[in-house]
Amino acid sequence: MVTMPAHPQAFLQLRDVVKHYGAYVALKGVSLSVNQGEAIALIGPSGSGKSTLLRCINTLETITSGTITVGDEEIGAETTSGGRRIHSAKILARQREDVGMVFQSFNLFPHMTALENVTAGPRLVRRHDAAAVRERGMDLLNRVGLGDKSGSFPRQLSGGQQQRVAIARALAMEPKIMLFDEPTSALDPETVQEVLNVIREVRDSGMTMLIATHEMDFARHASDRTIFMEAGQIVEQGPSSKVLFSPETERCQRFLAGLTGH
Repeated sequence: MVTMPAHPQAFLQLRDVVKHYGAYVALKGVSLSVNQGEAIALIGPSGSGKSTLLRCINTLETITSGTITVGDEEIGAETTSGGRRIHSAKILARQREDVGMVFQSFNLFPHMTALENVTAGPRLVRRHDAAAVRERGMDLLNRVGLGDKSGSFPRQLSGGQQQRVAIARALAMEPKIMLFDEPTSALDPETVQEVLNVIREVRDSGMTMLIATHEMDFARHASDRTIFMEAGQIVEQGPSSKVLFSPETERCQRFLAGLTGH
């Protein structure tokens, strides 16, 4: 297993994170440091732990042991002299607001328009001014190229358009970090690029990001660092150009060769 040394200025810090589902161990002592503004691509075979890792950072899953810190705040629990104590539901909800997540399946509210989907969180959760929320919501829809679809319902949008609305919705909460869980896997090939272009723009804005992806070309060009995971562990990591063009581990070499058919 390969891990990077802890960075004193790391914005996101995972230390020895373990996640059990009954007898199954999904994450086996993952340690990772991510600097503010850094974009990380997570690659690896199905079942390698990529999605579980993201869900733990977002507190959708409770880790079995270890710590996750965003900024100077421990996520999901606090470690005290008496041991580790899970945060209250109220604290978990607040922390989740600061960690935006975009899923494979869009998860838009079907009874809400695109604009209503984008503005629901800031309006109902963060209690921001309705007029200001609407203005920012339209700005975000324009940013993802969907200003003309603000009144459309999800069923009236293509998969790529729905995913772009989902990205705008996550950004509307003004998160500290963005997580993308295979954001293009449910899309038709012709709509993949439009979503990747939006993600690349979010990255260029300086957002700290982790992206679980099977799009290797995107990982090469849009991430600062690539992490290869297998069986709940980080097997290899480094600059994306290094990991994706000349991986050191035999397992990562075989994985990439399998994708290219060589």
